[in-house]
Amino acid sequence: MRKYLFVALSIVAGTAAAQAPQGTVRTEIAAALNQNFDKGDVNNDGFLSRSEVQAMTAKANQQLMAKLEKEFALLDKDKNGQISLAEFKVAAAAKMAQIPEAALQKFDANKDGKVSPAEFKGPVLAAFDRADTNKDGRLSPEEKKKAGGR
Repeated sequence: MRKYLFVALSIVAGTAAAQAPQGTVRTEIAAALNQNFDKGDVNNDGFLSRSEVQAMTAKANQQLMAKLEKEFALLDKDKNGQISLAEFKVAAAAKMAQIPEAALQKFDANKDGKVSPAEFKGPVLAAFDRADTNKDGRLSPEEKKKAGGR
């Protein structure tokens, strides 16, 4: 049963990741971070103490557990408090069915329902071009390192 719960939790985590906002700009991320920091800094001293971090973590864990309970309830179709293999397979099949659609949305830049060769290659080549800072068509070890590669 633990094995199925782990896989079910993986599906839940994947679902949460898929629902994360796409195309968020840096200023919005910074504003959200500032807001979360301010919420956590309950004594308003401009720092997060150990107890404030622990409180923030506890609150995040409560929210995660509530979300997991909700997702579990959605997976447990017969409401018997367990996820059967059949229920798990239904959820896994639904998740797998989303993968092609997600890939299409990612690569289909002009939203015509098809991925052209340029759309397929574009994101990878654009990332390469950003990493190739000296524009020689090769990534040096330093350029790879700066780009987050090995």
